[in-house]
Amino acid sequence: MKSFLQFLLFVLVITLALAGLYAWKSGQFDRAAGPEPVRESSALPDVKPAIGRGSVPGLAALDEEFTRVAEAVIPSVVSITSRRGATVDPREELLRQFFGLPPSARPESVPQGSGAIVSKEGHVVTNVHVIEGAEEILVSLGDGRRLPAELLGADTSSDLAILKIEAEGLRPLGFADSDTVRVGQLVFAVGNPFGLQETITQGIISARERLFSSEVANDFFQTDAAINPGNSGGPLINIRGEIVGINNFIFSQSGGSQGIGFSIPANTVRRVLDQILEHGRVLRPQLGVVLEPLDPGTATRLGLPDTRGALIGGVQAESPAAKAGLQPGDVIRKFDGREVRDFNDLRKRVAAAKIDSTVKTEVLRNGQQLDLSVTIREAPQRARMAALPAPPPAGVVPQPLPPSAPSPAPAGTAGALTGVEVTGLTPDLVARYRLPENIAGVLVSEVAPASPARGRLRPGDVIEQINDTPVATPGEFAAAAGALAPDEAAMLLLARGRVRSFEVITP
Repeated sequence: MKSFLQFLLFVLVITLALAGLYAWKSGQFDRAAGPEPVRESSALPDVKPAIGRGSVPGLAALDEEFTRVAEAVIPSVVSITSRRGATVDPREELLRQFFGLPPSARPESVPQGSGAIVSKEGHVVTNVHVIEGAEEILVSLGDGRRLPAELLGADTSSDLAILKIEAEGLRPLGFADSDTVRVGQLVFAVGNPFGLQETITQGIISARERLFSSEVANDFFQTDAAINPGNSGGPLINIRGEIVGINNFIFSQSGGSQGIGFSIPANTVRRVLDQILEHGRVLRPQLGVVLEPLDPGTATRLGLPDTRGALIGGVQAESPAAKAGLQPGDVIRKFDGREVRDFNDLRKRVAAAKIDSTVKTEVLRNGQQLDLSVTIREAPQRARMAALPAPPPAGVVPQPLPPSAPSPAPAGTAGALTGVEVTGLTPDLVARYRLPENIAGVLVSEVAPASPARGRLRPGDVIEQINDTPVATPGEFAAAAGALAPDEAAMLLLARGRVRSFEVITP
């Protein structure tokens, strides 16, 4: 009997101890959440929360951490307004002068985007397409200050521009090492979608190394954090408040977020920033080869044990690769002492290489291993920001191509792209439609009224890919479009001006 009473006493002590511990922990979360707000009197009786404040400690802690991240990074994100000259109809002005009326002033075009403060000295990173053609750039801070910005440099290949503002008390954001970013990692997109300042959305990294044929300088992170028009140039942030990437464009069939957005990785952004600050421009390393994917069938034909490496499809004359002895058909297996995973891996390695550095390169040629030394040189200069054509007046819709344009190539006789006619790109068309200098694709010249693409495509759009197949000529477009089954959807990578997006055309 005595042993039983001792056992009951022991159980009672343990129960009281656990109850006390739970009460203490609940109090900790209650104190972290702050005191209950004092509510004004209401005609309705108070209703208690469905779940007590201390009953979900894990969610309460997560809620607190998300709030801390938002409070830390929002002051470092700015809104960018690009002022462009007001458009005036000269015929209207003549009539106003004839009748003695004062001159009219048309509203200025004021497209908005976002940017990230990256130094206490006032350096701001954004996208080129946010500020191109601007006569004046204004930056709005979270504390209400609105300041003029100087354009220090822009790189159209990566769609990155660096601005400078003069202000005190700035809170810059640091850069994460984007090579260590993992799929599934929590991220936050911060910016000014649709002009709504200080907006933050949360999601994850959905995929890495998204690569599009015309983007020679970038691969992209894919994220499901909501990105909308106006988010361009704003940062993608990790849970430590570091810049993972700069938001660039979205996949959308509605014009708004559909959970597929793309951001330029932080290491690319940092490299462009450093080079513009040091040289006033981006020094683009050149190897001078045309790379092709190495699929299992090609690897077997070349006698390779696996698909590791990058297959050289062509070598540019007088390039570093040509001078080092690289040849079409070679497979680069190692670059600078590190194994090459695939052609995209090599492309990134070359982009990160230093100008005038000598790199040891291991290649396989006809089953034999060769060790070559390649001296990386600077690629030929691309067009500067000053050479970018000014945008057309607001409201002007691109017109069909003139009769003197190159002959369009018809699409297949059946399928999603029936009735879509395209033409090859020329320098005049690139300038006319304000396209990126390095773009590779075909320009839409006409969309037939009965075409499934009617209302989705318009003259002036550039189709760069059809279902992951690059199309750089009208012949390639005709082949890819003709290969579509009658009931097969076509996912297109489009450029409309300097804005890229995806469009899915269904039969």
